[in-house]
Amino acid sequence: MSRTCIKFCGLNIIDDLVYADSLDVDLLGLIFTPKSPRFINGERLKEISSLKITKPLVGVFMDQPVEQVNEIKSVLRLDYLQFHGSESYEYCKSFNMPFIKTIHIGSEKIVVDQMLIKNAAITLFDTEISDQKGGTGIKFDWSKLINEQSLQDIIKTSKYLVAGGLNLDNINDLLVTYKPKGLDVSSGLEYNTGKKDHEKMEHFVNIVRTNDS
Repeated sequence: MSRTCIKFCGLNIIDDLVYADSLDVDLLGLIFTPKSPRFINGERLKEISSLKITKPLVGVFMDQPVEQVNEIKSVLRLDYLQFHGSESYEYCKSFNMPFIKTIHIGSEKIVVDQMLIKNAAITLFDTEISDQKGGTGIKFDWSKLINEQSLQDIIKTSKYLVAGGLNLDNINDLLVTYKPKGLDVSSGLEYNTGKKDHEKMEHFVNIVRTNDS
């Protein structure tokens, strides 16, 4: 039985984070990019740091100063850093931590920094629309997972997550047709921006784990 990696992202309500931690998921994502509506502010960061969360935590950043990342790391135990912008290899490696690097998939040619991907613990495929990188709630053209050689090279050799517009209505198609190693879901499990629907969270996990078996 192959196990699909599940990452729940954009968790910024305490009850949602605690509930997500109780489910059969692998990674919990917290967003520290101020532009995001799911941004974790300083007060919420302190609340989260006092919790006994058992699942690995991912801190999501986008083109932010090193000092900001280090400041959050000093308050909260993070297991992975996720870099969602145009960060360089030198920047990502400078924190001496496992990192997740995003490849943005839109209408333009997909650009892959081989050194970055080779050293990333996990690669994330996410939707880019115009200048909006991630958080779109819209899926990219999944046929690119098969047809784009640059993505195929990663899929064959690396751990990766598929993100962008995943929800209860389309996840089965993704699982059956493309058999991804990992999934990253956020807005598709919400009843309002930043607020997760616990029934949807559980249902999503059940669909994936049923498919795994």
